Amino acid sequence: MQEEKNLKQMIEEDLLHCQTVWEAYSHDKEKMGELFRLLLLHYEGEIDGFDEDLCVIQNREDSADMAAVYRKNISRLMERMEAFRENGYSNEGLMEYYIRKEQKEINFFADFTTVRIALGMEQIPLLEKEEIMEKLDEMEEICAQVVPRSKKWESLREYLIWLSGKDVNIAMQILPLFFRINDTITKRQGS
Repeated sequence: MQEEKNLKQMIEEDLLHCQTVWEAYSHDKEKMGELFRLLLLHYEGEIDGFDEDLCVIQNREDSADMAAVYRKNISRLMERMEAFRENGYSNEGLMEYYIRKEQKEINFFADFTTVRIALGMEQIPLLEKEEIMEKLDEMEEICAQVVPRSKKWESLREYLIWLSGKDVNIAMQILPLFFRINDTITKRQGS
């Protein structure tokens, strides 16, 4: 009982600490790195799935990109702490809770502009964001070509392989764009 109380108290204190550090030092890679390590130390063995699917932190990235990765990871860890709290400070049924909470509707009618705007708002390192926008431009050009679907598909295949290496949240936003393979055919039939 005392251990459970201490865990509850620690989570409440750490969530407040996270907010304080975030507001004051969100772009400071050192402070965010310390916070990240503290959260892992406190909850890695306590909360199921706490350290899963975190972004890899590479020392060769510049400070701004590293701080962005730390922010993304800390945001995920805070969400998991809050989910643990909302689940009654229990690991029982926590994975199902995570899954239900992260379910998002997929917009199968998304267009390239909508996806660019959505991804522009994401906390993605600048170099990765630039790469994504470049790939979206290339994909849009392919989809706009007046050629048979099979030819477009051959050209788009490499982008599907590229997309398979991306974070699931990014991939789920871009994936519906592959349905744009029909764009010119659909537009012509409507005329």
